[in-house]
Order: sequence, then C-alpha cells, then structure tokens
Amino acid sequence: MADESAPLPKRRQLRERTRKLYTDDWTLGDEEIEGRRTFQLDEKIEGDKYNLSNFSGLFREMNGSELNLTFLQKHGLQIPLLFKEKSGLGLRVPSSNFSVNDVRTCVGSKRVLDVMDVNTQKNEDMTMKEWQKYYEDPNKERLLNVISLEFSHTKLENYVQSPALVRQVDWVDVVWPRHLKEAQVESTNLLEDMMYPKVQKYCLMSVKGCYTDFHVDFGGTSVWYHILHGGKIFWLIPPTEKNLTLYQEWVLSGKQSDVFFGDMVDRCGRISLTAGMTLFIPTGWIHAVYTPQDSLVFGGNFLHSFGIEKQLKVAQVEEHTKVPQKFRYPFFTEMLWYVLERYVHVLLGRSHLDITESQRQHLVPQQHQHIHITPFELHGLKAIVMYLHSLPSTKKNVPELIRDPVALIHDVRCLVEQHRHDNPETAVTGNPVLPPPPPLSIADRERMRVARKGFVKIRHHSDKSERAFPRRRRTRCKKCEACTRQDCRECVFCQDMVKFGGSGRAKQTCLMRQCLRPMLPVTSSCKVCNLDGWKQHPAPLTGKPFPTIPSTLMECSICFDIVHPECIGLNSKEITVNDDLPNSWECPQCCEQGRNLDYRPRQPRGRTRKLSVSSAASSAPTTDSERAMTPSKRSRLDPNEIA
Repeated sequence: MADESAPLPKRRQLRERTRKLYTDDWTLGDEEIEGRRTFQLDEKIEGDKYNLSNFSGLFREMNGSELNLTFLQKHGLQIPLLFKEKSGLGLRVPSSNFSVNDVRTCVGSKRVLDVMDVNTQKNEDMTMKEWQKYYEDPNKERLLNVISLEFSHTKLENYVQSPALVRQVDWVDVVWPRHLKEAQVESTNLLEDMMYPKVQKYCLMSVKGCYTDFHVDFGGTSVWYHILHGGKIFWLIPPTEKNLTLYQEWVLSGKQSDVFFGDMVDRCGRISLTAGMTLFIPTGWIHAVYTPQDSLVFGGNFLHSFGIEKQLKVAQVEEHTKVPQKFRYPFFTEMLWYVLERYVHVLLGRSHLDITESQRQHLVPQQHQHIHITPFELHGLKAIVMYLHSLPSTKKNVPELIRDPVALIHDVRCLVEQHRHDNPETAVTGNPVLPPPPPLSIADRERMRVARKGFVKIRHHSDKSERAFPRRRRTRCKKCEACTRQDCRECVFCQDMVKFGGSGRAKQTCLMRQCLRPMLPVTSSCKVCNLDGWKQHPAPLTGKPFPTIPSTLMECSICFDIVHPECIGLNSKEITVNDDLPNSWECPQCCEQGRNLDYRPRQPRGRTRKLSVSSAASSAPTTDSERAMTPSKRSRLDPNEIA
C-alpha cells in the first residue's frame, strides 16, 4: 500500500471540482478492500461452495444466433446468458491487438478518469496518460481500477458496437427523443452536459487482484460484458424478494468488509470468463466481480421493456438505501414518461410530444392494426403508472416535451384496457413493438459533422483569416491496430463500397480502419526552410525505402502551419507535443495570441447555448443539484392527476 503521507505529484486540473461527474462507483461499497477485508477472498474464489454445478438456473449458455427478439418476447431476460464466442451476436469490438495505449489514443491523453484506489476506497482523478503509465508499470505500488469510462462520442465508439438485440430494445435508442441524443457533443459524463442517459458504452480496465463487491447495476439496468483481454470471475445471486431485502440490510449495515454477501443467501454461483466470452446480466441480479489477471473489457448498460417491474423494484431499493442521485441512472423518471408516450404513439396513434415535424420524422407509428404485446410489456406499463403515481409531485420530473401528462396517463389506461386480453403467443413475432430508428445515412452523418463544426466556429468567434488556414491531409501510419485489420463489412461505409455491392458515393474508409495515429505526408515541408522532416528537399518516395527515423517537422493543431522547431528558434526541450497525434503541437505564435486557451483540437464539443434534455427551449443554469441533473422538467403536476 502506498504511503498516504507522501505528496502526490502536481498535475493540471482539467475540469472544475464543482462539476458533477456521473459514475456508478457508489454501488461498489467496499470494493477491492484488500487491507480491510476480514473474510478470505481466496476461499470464495477456489472453494467448492459456489461452483455452478451445485445450482441450476443461475445461468444459461447459448449461441449468438439464438439470442434474438423472439427469444426475448417469449422468455424475457430472466437469467444471465453466457456466450463463449461473439459470432451471431452482432457485437463489434476491436481485435485482440487492441491495447490500453489504443484506448488512450481514442479517448485522448487528457481525458480525466475516475479511478478507485483499492486499499483506501477513495476516488481520485487521473488522466488517461497517467493511467496508461500505471497500467503498464510492472512494479505497481497501489491497486487501482477504472470501471466508469463511458466513451460515446469519442473515436473509440467507432470500434465498439453493442449486440444487435441490445440496439433493438435499449430505451435510449427506441424511446428517448432522437434529436436530443444527436445534440450530445460532450464526450465526458458531466451531468450538466448530458443530453441523454449516456451509459451505453463503457471501457473497464482492471489490474490483477481487483475485487468489486456485491452490487446491483444502477436503475435496474441489464448489462453486457465482453472480455477482450484477461479474465473475470463473477458471483451471481438471483433478485428474489428475499435476496433484495437481505441486500438492502447488508448495504445499510455498513459491514460489507466483514461479511461476504454470498454467504447470506441460499443460492450464489461463481462463473469464470476468459478472453472472447460475452456475458449478459439481467435486471436486478446481485453480483460481485474479481479480476484474476490484467483485463480490458467492453460493456454497456440498458433499460428495456421486458423487465420493467424489476427495474422499478431496483429504483425503489436505491431509494431505500439512499443512493445519491448522481450515482443513479441519469434521467430515469423522465425516461419512464417517454416510454409511456412512445407506446401510446405506436399503439394508439396519438403523440404527446411537443416537437417539430423534422424532429418527428423518426417517430412515425406503425400501421393501425391491433398489435399484441407481451405480458412483460403490459404489466410493465401498469407498473410505470403506479410508480409515477407513488412519487411526490416534486419528483415526477415530467419532461417539458410532454404536452399534457394527464392526457398521456389517460391514454395509457385506454391502451392497457385494449390489450389486457392480448394472446402471449401471438405477441411473439420477432418484430419490436417500438421500432428502433433507422440507422444514420451517410448524408445524415455529414449533416451532423457540419453542424458540429458550426458549434466550434461560433464558440471560438473565428474570423475569416483563422478559418482559412491550410490543412494537409494526413496519411496512414500502417502500424496501429486499425491500419492492420480488415474491413468490417458491416459499417455504413463498408456497405457503400463498390467491392461490397454499394454505390461508392461516400469514398470513405471502414469505420474500424480509421487510422489512430495518422502521419504527416513524407512530402510535407517546413514553412521557413522548405525542407522536409529529414532536412531534404521534398520528393515522392517512388522506388525509395521509407525513412526509418521519425520526421522532425511539427504541425500546429490550431493554425496547421508546419515548421521545424529549430527554424523558429526553439530546441526540443522547449516544445510540448500532442501525445495523441504524431508531429503535432500548439505553436508558440498561437499560444502567444491565446488561440489555445479554449481549443479542443480533436473533437469539437462546444455548443452555442445550453439545450434542455427535456426541451430545447429552456437553458437557464441552476445550482440546485437535482435540477442540474434533470434540467427543465415539469414538477407542478397534481399527484392526484395520475391516480
């Protein structure tokens, strides 16, 4: 254990301390408490008591092709599902060559992580660059764990696609207003910048020996894990009424370090996962995790319509155990309103959203024929109404996009009455009642890219001369994980390629093959001396071997000027290079003029004004913690109106 009295190295604070960062660390309790744990973890790992052979019904091994919407409509997601191979799941992850260094390249060296110190049980901030140095250090003095790196809206999201079934049922994709999700530009999980529940894509980086104590995933979300490197050991406990009651008592007792929760219940099974395996953990399952070797894992959390009652039960458990709001599922109550509205819109053809026609284009209801819904959905809708009714008026959190919540509840009652006699067998169609929005076309992607560039121009008040700086097209490094892999054949750009039967209009490389560290062209020359990076006159490499030493040219990430540092009177010790892009820096001239003060070179995240999660109309900031997490919500609803 590191000496806590030793001074910590100073480092630049990259975000304000007062800003609330969403994470799920609260649920971990006494996570990785090697120095304080009183029970022997080795006995729990190696003992026969938790062998799955002693129990039945604690998990099910399946092939990827067997997991589809028909299975979910028929059986729900009741027990953990294990897949030894990812084929058939529609899951996309990087190749086995992908490393923590590649994670750093994708999310940025300056990305601030919430890191848990195992022995002190304290969270600390660490940049991705510092984390990589720690992770790769063979002589670790402390045990640290990263389990809350949500990487949507970074380069890494191109390399990870959640399983196909998850994309079909995840409420974020099929219920949450799409224009709000598309308005998200911030890649971190700052609550005040969150436009939708940003919990869909996580990267977990754990070193050998990490132990995460028993917990239930926030908001009753189901979760999928894919082991890219290393391994994990899970202890699984079913969410029976008795077990959830015991869990509440165990959390409130404050004796997590003295009692292994698996010893308090009748059924607790242990399962080991190795590289290449995928595990689905359903709503409410209580589980603990141990890391037997350094691991890199991808996963995601999702709410869905086939476990609503359990999801609401977990929300009540969180209320009883007094989980702070910032550690719960973001916008959980707002999401419930949107679920009701979406079902009413699809099944009754009535929309209660106050949005424009352009925003409504993806919300067209299905044909006006009677669609049978499953018992999971029917009972879940009734449970949502009862749950919302039980909340005090100040916590109903009606989104401002919902025009008339009372009329919506009335329509939900009509819907339930119309579908109370639906045939469960007829409801198993393999088609979703709530259709997911169509995938973004190439034109949509270009429109969003241009819009985000507009945000940056307004934010920096760039004049014509600044926007006119020339920028050279960089070339592949031919060494990174992306450059050395094959086309995925699944992304929108692969489907557009002529060799795969497309039109070839986009002329873009596969999303999975976009170079992580693009290089300056070998023909680039210094603005001052007109020589290349090897002090030669620029010339094509036709018939010549590729240079073995790196170029000494530096390209400014702001004005894009290319120079030799020595040509402008600097030596190698006086320059600060970009850790994420070769031969890149912020030149002295831009720094002197202050162009670098509010500049984010790789991915613009600024926007001209604050958009409301529940309405684009309200943008007033507030210091109230609850309103900061769920801005612009209606709370003046009479509690008797939804009785």
